[in-house]
Amino acid sequence: MQRTAIARAIIHQPTLILADEPTGNLDSKAAKDVMGLFEQINQQDGVTLFMVTHDAVAASYCNRVIFIKDGKFYNEIYKGNNRQTFFQKILDMLSLLGGDHHDLSTIRL
Repeated sequence: MQRTAIARAIIHQPTLILADEPTGNLDSKAAKDVMGLFEQINQQDGVTLFMVTHDAVAASYCNRVIFIKDGKFYNEIYKGNNRQTFFQKILDMLSLLGGDHHDLSTIRL
């Protein structure tokens, strides 16, 4: 069903695609295929994709990631030349976004 919804979204060659968790309910291969397709239509056809996701791997296909915490802008990062480095930056930012610093104790139990 997810892939069908994606096909319906791109069949008429839009200039803008809004995607809410586009890799949700997909296995890793299908998710990679979908993100590869999005990357391809962005680069070749100039389609703008605005995607909301909690998936760091899916986010690593983007050119820019904006982080929102508690409904407010938190930070943004840009891809650059290396997707692996960008993925690591995403993970680093997500680790900073974690909960409140009082949520977890540094004392080992």
